[in-house]
Amino acid sequence: MKQSIAAIFFVATMLSLSGCSRQEKSSSPEISLPPASLSILEEVSNSASDTEQNGGLANPAKTSAEDLIEPAMEVYSWFALGSMPMSGETRTAVNPLTGTEDTFQRVNSPYFSNYEELKNYLGEFFSDEIVCRLLEDYPICKDIDGVLYMVPAGRGSNIFIKNVTFSTDEVTDSFARLSAVIVYGPDAEESENPKSYTFICEKMDGKWVFTTFEYYL
Repeated sequence: MKQSIAAIFFVATMLSLSGCSRQEKSSSPEISLPPASLSILEEVSNSASDTEQNGGLANPAKTSAEDLIEPAMEVYSWFALGSMPMSGETRTAVNPLTGTEDTFQRVNSPYFSNYEELKNYLGEFFSDEIVCRLLEDYPICKDIDGVLYMVPAGRGSNIFIKNVTFSTDEVTDSFARLSAVIVYGPDAEESENPKSYTFICEKMDGKWVFTTFEYYL
């Protein structure tokens, strides 16, 4: 009888300990820098990898609209929201936006370390026209002694977005039309609610890129 009780007590103790281990593991904080998370930089995104082609987005015929749009939206937000994963290292230089000296932070990315590499990385998601527009409309990045820095702005994203529904509307061998329908909360004061955004992907020079991209964050 005593042996049976001891055995039951031992099993209960082991189960309790294993349960604590699982709880501690799941409560570990995720490493991210809002509003632009590190997911695209830390892992090769499904939207920008396809074994059937050299770089660019994944084939829209085999990839969901959500998996194509969301990572590209995050990359776009680095500029629109002025937030990119950065280290604590700072330098003082002339801000292209204001023409005065400002504090720049070093960009922390395993995929690019200077301005030219950043431009090439953007080209894995967007057409040359969109890349040029991003860099010209948001001149927040620059090389300082051959290393990429940016002026952190940290503008907030649209907090009134309540729901997003993604869909693939049309796909051919070289063209894809995607959409995202946004439902805003009652305090958004949007003239159009819900509102539809259109995204066009085209296969150019052997790789898929966005040629039309309507930012909504």
